Amino acid sequence: MKNNIIKLTVGLICVMVIVYVSNIGIKFIGGFASVASSNESIKIGAVFHLTGAGSFWGIGEKNGSQMAIDEANMGGGINGKKISLIVEDGATDFIKTANSLQKLINVDGVEVIIGPTWFGQAASPIAKEFKKLIVSPSAGVVPEPNKYFFDVWPTERQEVSPIAKYMKEKGIKNVAIIYSQNDFSQSVRNNFIEQAKILGINVVKEFSVNPNESDFKTIILQMKNLKLDAVYGTFAFYPSQGTFSKQAKELGLNLILYSSSGTEIPDLVKSYPEVDGTIYGYIAMGPKEADFYAKYLAKFNSFPSPSASYAYDATNLIIQAIKAGNQTPDEISSYLKGIKYSGVANDISFDSNGRIANKTFIIKTVKNGQFVEIK
Repeated sequence: MKNNIIKLTVGLICVMVIVYVSNIGIKFIGGFASVASSNESIKIGAVFHLTGAGSFWGIGEKNGSQMAIDEANMGGGINGKKISLIVEDGATDFIKTANSLQKLINVDGVEVIIGPTWFGQAASPIAKEFKKLIVSPSAGVVPEPNKYFFDVWPTERQEVSPIAKYMKEKGIKNVAIIYSQNDFSQSVRNNFIEQAKILGINVVKEFSVNPNESDFKTIILQMKNLKLDAVYGTFAFYPSQGTFSKQAKELGLNLILYSSSGTEIPDLVKSYPEVDGTIYGYIAMGPKEADFYAKYLAKFNSFPSPSASYAYDATNLIIQAIKAGNQTPDEISSYLKGIKYSGVANDISFDSNGRIANKTFIIKTVKNGQFVEIK
């Protein structure tokens, strides 16, 4: 079933590519152009979720990427050429994200792209189809890795393992799982099931819901009739997570919700104070991230999203690769595969699938509307 879904996804993307290119009257010609082919500037494309439920993540990524480019341009650019960032809004939508990637490739003629925010299952096949280099700061699940796609965000396994171990330490024996029907949440669910089995945590029952589900009352009442120590929930978008916590409080489900890193969104705790007490795994601060946060706050007067520093690193990786003389997507890909880069969010090296080889996670909770590390 999973393979069929992946094939269907790739097939739909290919159809959209053909339709899109046909509609704008442009024919794609195979082969590689040089990243630095423009006489005026070096173009880098970007797709971030600037609107919709993922906008907190996407706006942070856009700002982080622009910070890296501004710093590079202040230092003379690349071989005297300025870098320009061409940004498209994925709008927290699969098809719009795919279309934005196609527009950058077929209309703007970019060879490298930062992003997208999430939806790696759309971006990776497009990178492979057009042989363009894509580096995402937070792609999520990538079902079919390829040499043209890299993701600087940690894997779902790296995120889930510490929270499962923490639950075991706290004596959690019986849990219910609730997860959204999207690739990331399902991958988190799969990894939690695997870790729970290893640690002897019993999954009593599972509930799958639509990504935008807003009525959890029936599920919550079922949970109340089960012998549970906790609930493990991973949600596609924060309104669903907030609604679940709100309705759980209203219906008297007095169990701690353990969740994923998507909990750390200011709009979530602002709109749904009922998430107080949620415990979740979260990326540990990188070696230079505190300094990055200070610069970000000074520049944008706002709190950076979890992935803002990852977009900064992703952009700098591409800038460094081009500065080192790599001009085509293939050359940049080969360069990144062998890199050991000290970024602000992480010491970056990639595994054979283009994913981050290692990243430390910590345990945090929502306490009085604040995100607090549990020591």
